[in-house]
Amino acid sequence: MASAIDAEFLQSSELFQNQPRSVVDALLAKGSLLAFGSGQIVFNQGDPGDRLYIVKEGVVEIVATPKDGSEPRIVAYLGRGEVIGELALLTGSSRSATVRAPELAELFTVETPVFLDLLGTLPSFARNLCVVLARRLESTTLNAPASPSKQLQGNLRFFDLATVMQTLISSHQTGVLAVRQQGGEGEKRRKIAEILFFKGNISRAKFRHLIGDDAVFQLFQSPLDGEFAFTGRNMPEDEVQSDITMPAISLLMESVRLQDELPVLKQRLSDPERVFSQKAPELSWSDEESVELAAAVWARLKNGASLAELEAEIPRCSYAVYKTVDTLLSAGQIE
Repeated sequence: MASAIDAEFLQSSELFQNQPRSVVDALLAKGSLLAFGSGQIVFNQGDPGDRLYIVKEGVVEIVATPKDGSEPRIVAYLGRGEVIGELALLTGSSRSATVRAPELAELFTVETPVFLDLLGTLPSFARNLCVVLARRLESTTLNAPASPSKQLQGNLRFFDLATVMQTLISSHQTGVLAVRQQGGEGEKRRKIAEILFFKGNISRAKFRHLIGDDAVFQLFQSPLDGEFAFTGRNMPEDEVQSDITMPAISLLMESVRLQDELPVLKQRLSDPERVFSQKAPELSWSDEESVELAAAVWARLKNGASLAELEAEIPRCSYAVYKTVDTLLSAGQIE
């Protein structure tokens, strides 16, 4: 069941901000609040556009079916205050994507006649709509944020982390994405990861004992059963210090690649408690980019260590540790 509708919610929405309270109250009387359960469809791609939606609580996912007939995919997430479906009302076209609630969500909705009446009688509403559409166009052509204060949160059982991050990157957001996980019995959820976004790029990352690129990689290599929350914020550029070495999209693509390849390594090295030790008299390693990691693993194996111990002690992601051990084992340098 949907909760009561508060005027403050609408006034915080980009589309209805700066509207007089009398206008907002009148709109509340003409609109309605709909509640959607986990997995429930708001509308399908191809449906007629007969109403406008604004997210009040929760998050909805945008699912598009490519024209080539390939499988539908999640292309974005929208959070509190963001507008859905205004283009279909303006153009009379059908819905260009499916909208679904991954978990519980509440949407405020107004039907087409109400929307068109607002456009015809309230110049300020029309101006706000132009601002929303212009920012979306600007975000595509000039790399400016489509929404200056995006707010997203949800349970990772229902959301794809890669798509959450892609949404923040493509909408050029500035703010912090935090991941929290349940501690022991009776304990509060504790923050295990924090990623700083600046104008759509990932500037800093921390995941448990890892920082930088490896922190992002490890997010995709660890089982996550917790909650995420992104909070947009303003941040001067001169205060942003980066520990990331590659562009955000490249980092995301590399994270997904390593996530796919790690199970193959874990299949070959199936016992994380197996203790490895040096066999060769000295390290032989030809790859200059990873020689520092190889030297750290080699030194730790002087007295013997398991993969679980190496992962806990060496500040690199699981893939990097497993790959190094697998290479040393294949070369006969460890046993």
